[in-house]
Amino acid sequence: MRKFLCTIAALTATICFAFAQQIKISGLLLDSAAAKPIEFATVALLKNGKIIQGVNSDSKGRFVFTKVEKGEYAIQASLMGYVSKTVEKITANDEDIETGIIKLAPTVRNLSEVTVTEQKALFEEKADRMIYNAEKDISIKGGDATDVLKKIPSVSVDIEGNVQLRGSSNIKVLINNKPSSIVARSISDALKQIPADIIKQVEVITSPSAKYDAEGTAGIINIITKKNTLRGTSGSVSPNLGQWNNWQNATINHRMKAINVSANGGFNDWKNKRVMQLRRSFTNGDTLTNQDQPQGITGKGKNFYGTINVDWDVDSLNRIGAGFNYYNGINTNNFDIEFTESSLGTVRQYFQRDMSRTYDWAGATVNLDYTRLFKKPKKEIALLMMYSFEGEDSDYWSNLRNRESTVYYREKSYNISNNKEGTIQLDFTNPLDSISTLEVGSKTIFRQILSDYRISSALDGSTDFRDLPELANIFDYAQQVTSAYVVYTRTPKKRWGINLGARYEHTFIQAEFLNGTASFSNNYGNLIPSISLSRSIKKDQQLRLSYTQRIQRPQFFYLNPYVNQADSKNRYGGNPYLKPELTHSIEANYSVSIKQTSFNASFFLRQTNNAIEGINTVDTSGVLTQTFQNVAQNSAYGLNLSANTKIIKQWSVNGSVNVFYNVLESEELKTRNADWMYRINLNSSIDFGKGIKAQLFGFYNSARVNLQGKYGAFGFYNMVLQKEVLKKKGTIGFGYDNPFNRRIKWRNDFVGPNFVQAQDVAMYRRGWRINLKYEFGKMNSGPRQKKRISNDDKKGGEGNN
Repeated sequence: MRKFLCTIAALTATICFAFAQQIKISGLLLDSAAAKPIEFATVALLKNGKIIQGVNSDSKGRFVFTKVEKGEYAIQASLMGYVSKTVEKITANDEDIETGIIKLAPTVRNLSEVTVTEQKALFEEKADRMIYNAEKDISIKGGDATDVLKKIPSVSVDIEGNVQLRGSSNIKVLINNKPSSIVARSISDALKQIPADIIKQVEVITSPSAKYDAEGTAGIINIITKKNTLRGTSGSVSPNLGQWNNWQNATINHRMKAINVSANGGFNDWKNKRVMQLRRSFTNGDTLTNQDQPQGITGKGKNFYGTINVDWDVDSLNRIGAGFNYYNGINTNNFDIEFTESSLGTVRQYFQRDMSRTYDWAGATVNLDYTRLFKKPKKEIALLMMYSFEGEDSDYWSNLRNRESTVYYREKSYNISNNKEGTIQLDFTNPLDSISTLEVGSKTIFRQILSDYRISSALDGSTDFRDLPELANIFDYAQQVTSAYVVYTRTPKKRWGINLGARYEHTFIQAEFLNGTASFSNNYGNLIPSISLSRSIKKDQQLRLSYTQRIQRPQFFYLNPYVNQADSKNRYGGNPYLKPELTHSIEANYSVSIKQTSFNASFFLRQTNNAIEGINTVDTSGVLTQTFQNVAQNSAYGLNLSANTKIIKQWSVNGSVNVFYNVLESEELKTRNADWMYRINLNSSIDFGKGIKAQLFGFYNSARVNLQGKYGAFGFYNMVLQKEVLKKKGTIGFGYDNPFNRRIKWRNDFVGPNFVQAQDVAMYRRGWRINLKYEFGKMNSGPRQKKRISNDDKKGGEGNN
């Protein structure tokens, strides 16, 4: 009952509007050339040159102003593609007024005569975020979302697809301002399922306001996909072929009057290959034992995704939207391992291991949205609802062989899990005046996670498997997060602007186990403040200062107690008893534009208490187990410099340097590790004319520390040549990754109380790709943008492929 009342209280706190009506002024907008109604035009009611009310014309071109007091007014109508028009001297007395037909003249009548002389820059700095315009970058075509994120300053992506922002993996990744259940399971796996060719922009928000969920301690990465909302039917097909990755995707959009239907889908199949050499030394008493484990790994996978969205503009003030997203994927990695353990010069254990590990998943998201606009410009209320579900089967099998290649032991396991999530959200935006806005809202998220795992073995190497009940369990985890926020924004032109907010979130947790482990429950509340100051100064300069607190709840990847022991000498599993992290973040940002060059500098300071870290332990038999614990304080401070410039009109260059000092310290484990880290990005594009473009990109990541050691440094580069064909409706591109290096190599080092470990990795990454694309359809003006739910509130897991 307490949960229910908390939810209702938070929702009702945001409903605060009333309706009133006085004199009405109405009219009709028509295209002067086609004599057709003009919909979605902006119509303003002015008095003494000031805007009193603002509305949009409906699907029939009608507009209506209510609550009009007596007096003399003017009406101004505008829409991109038309010449704005003002009707003066409209006198309101006691009766409603009908202005009649107002005709707008098109500014352009023949699209074939339009010449674009300037395009968006590859990177843009906004007041609260950095935007990467991926659709302008030809080097990412034929890749996936990991290839896109590699291009962004302050973001690093390792070869496995694991993402960090300013040295922290505690980020929240959104897709079109909303969560995806595949992202909730594993960020790295999710990014591999998104083709780069459908990505329009990526927004990096390092100091989110209280309007966002309080999760994502390092910040939020919002991936915005392409969606053509223009009148008529349009779409594209894009088959992309590569040595390591094949992507086929297509989009289609159809808009008829007030209804818009859009859909996209694709299929991806990929493969990888790598070799690893693991060397570990550990002590048991006074005895030193050495382990040597070389292995070859080959992997392959397939992913399918599809989405469909329907938007209905009931009238100029009301919109209803619905969407469905489905995805399905499977990936398998095969291991060929040789293990040798020796002590005092004597081999104590030797075996060969054939092993296969598979993840098979499928899930869907359904959303229903309602948005109500008001006569007052930018005033709106939105009710958003979403339900998602996902099932995943992960299993492995392994065979142990002796020196004579005879199988003497077999083992297999499966883990069936599913994740259900429901969300209801209410947001209200109310402009107080021309420069001030008040936003309030509430949100409740319901989550249910179930994990059922079993392990069986055949001791004599036969196929007669016996269950091991002591290693089996069923984990049932329920979580509810109820929140409410208030944000005040004031943005004067010549003074400091402010964004001041507070968010309260209350979390309820209940977990149960089948194997007799004691169930547990927990609930806690967090008040999350945020403040941001910004000011535009002379000569296109901008300064921004911000402070925020963030929390990070552990996600299913970290919570699932299933221990994957496919490799009997290297095991990993989750910890259902993890607590949330709490982070304090300070940032100072300066940006300036000088002619064809823009420059940005950001200084940041971040401290995370109760940090969740992966901890490695080695037992007396030499088995390493990795699990997660709240054992550290994670602090980082550093500087990010980025610049964009045009050497000449056809040649643009952009680059960035991210340098920071990271300190991880655990009083519990009596461990401290700290070091400087950096990342360098460089991107150069040349337009040769006649539809021919070329691009060169490269980056280098320094080694990065963790609580027990460091992950190795590595670099990556590629080059692309592209040609427009079929009257610019099609493109053909050829790219090559790492042409001068067959493999990318790095080394990971770990140290514990009784062990030292080094892991050398070499991944095959040299390869070609061919990118093809064809676009078709009409183009006209489109509708307004709709709101989406964004469950940006959980710590995401990294991939383990």
